[in-house]
Amino acid sequence: MKNIRKFVVLFSIVVGAVAANAQTALHGTFHLTSAVRWGKAVLPAGEYTFTMNSVQSPIVIQSVDGRASAMAVALSSRDAAPGGSYIFITGSGADRMVRSMNLPQLGRSLIFEPLSERQRETLYATVSQTVPVQLGKK
Repeated sequence: MKNIRKFVVLFSIVVGAVAANAQTALHGTFHLTSAVRWGKAVLPAGEYTFTMNSVQSPIVIQSVDGRASAMAVALSSRDAAPGGSYIFITGSGADRMVRSMNLPQLGRSLIFEPLSERQRETLYATVSQTVPVQLGKK
């Protein structure tokens, strides 16, 4: 437990230093109504902020209360979908995961966990969710 705390503190310091020294291309907020897996991290329900320097750079995610943080790297990207900025989440219960983040301001939709064709058909017919994202001003 002590090692985890040290890692979180070190991670927060590094993220803070990087954020202070870099021009952020995009930042925003979102709200999760229940826990979700994003890459290797599990984010509990709550309010979050995110920052990213470019489509190719990792997204730094931080809970507003400071209790959770993560970094996510998109595996690929495609042209942004219509419908504004949002995070696409699939699954239910402990199987909820972030699949993509649509960012029309950058003209891209970032893919974190691609769907197979069969998964796509099944999930769109059953359980999926989009979470609105509020973008900050530059």
